[in-house]
Amino acid sequence: MSGEARESARHPDRPVIELGSGIVVYPPEADGEPWRAVFTENGQRRYRQGATEEKLAARLEKVTERLRAGAANMERPGADLIAHYLDPGRLPVQDRWSRKHAHTQRRLCERFAAPTAGEGDRVHRMISALVAAGIEGGYLTSPRLAMVHWQAGDRPLPAPRVTVSGESALWVDPAEIPADADIGKLGQALAAGWHGERDELMASTAAYSGLRWGELTALTIGQIDQAGRVITMDRKVIEVAGHLYIEAPKNRKSRRTIYPRRTPASYPLAEKLTARIEAARAEREAGTNPLGLIFPSPAGKHWRSSNFNRNVLKRAYLAIGWRDAGGNSRWTWHSLRYVFCTTALFTWKLDATDVSCMAGHTNVRTTLLMYVGSTAGVLDRARTATD
Repeated sequence: MSGEARESARHPDRPVIELGSGIVVYPPEADGEPWRAVFTENGQRRYRQGATEEKLAARLEKVTERLRAGAANMERPGADLIAHYLDPGRLPVQDRWSRKHAHTQRRLCERFAAPTAGEGDRVHRMISALVAAGIEGGYLTSPRLAMVHWQAGDRPLPAPRVTVSGESALWVDPAEIPADADIGKLGQALAAGWHGERDELMASTAAYSGLRWGELTALTIGQIDQAGRVITMDRKVIEVAGHLYIEAPKNRKSRRTIYPRRTPASYPLAEKLTARIEAARAEREAGTNPLGLIFPSPAGKHWRSSNFNRNVLKRAYLAIGWRDAGGNSRWTWHSLRYVFCTTALFTWKLDATDVSCMAGHTNVRTTLLMYVGSTAGVLDRARTATD
């Protein structure tokens, strides 16, 4: 035993060894007696013993690790760790998960042992966050985690994604962003569909105002200031386990954005939105659109993304080549947000700070890393320096 020897408080003639972290070892008083150790954990006095000094040291190894790390719950079952991870009370109010994220994490925990291929990345992130919560809550200690390795098992590894050296993982490659002409083609394809111009207007609004899907489907008459061409985002629609809910926007932060009179492809967005607002008012008075939604479902309620994708987008995507017969997508609805950010930065020449506020990014650094990048102009500067 490696520790500080002292005399026993009860028996001055008997030496004891203090190992630190509150562990006290009592060597045997006579041959054949075991080595004993006493320590306090979770308010209880606990004991260990071994026939030899080496055996007791081995049994105290995990005890010492727990006590040094303050991991008082390390011996509790994994179910308790998962319950702690899912408990909303462990986080400050401002950092608590949204209803949808909490549902996703709970579902992934329930399916922890056998995630589907499509959930693999989310399970990886969930486990990482679960481990972090376990360390903070005293269920795990970090030294032991150094021995944990991710394994692919029998599942084939995905093809490696090639990224640009020097760029952030947030970087959005220009190939992932539709051009203004592509947005125009999407609008024409949607205009030929079920709701005609309303669906075309929906796509153009998303592409040139930066609204996310849930914000767009929750958009009401009162959120649009026609005189200033301003849209206030103070709500969104989310779908959890088949149910729709109205919640605060992402990160629980409301914001305002602007939309142009005409898009770069000359679509009269402001004029079309004004006409749609008047139509929505008439629908509300008639009782067919009681919530006054700008883009309601056929039933006059909030769209479900699955229904909109199946009944509206699928045909339009196939018609213009955004999706092939196998369901593989060239671009998606979320690509429209990329259009807004790049248009605001490079066509309207807005400051990145302004774009960050309108897009609802965490900070301006996110905007810069996503759309401006770190490597722009590298070769030009190097060429000039080496000329």
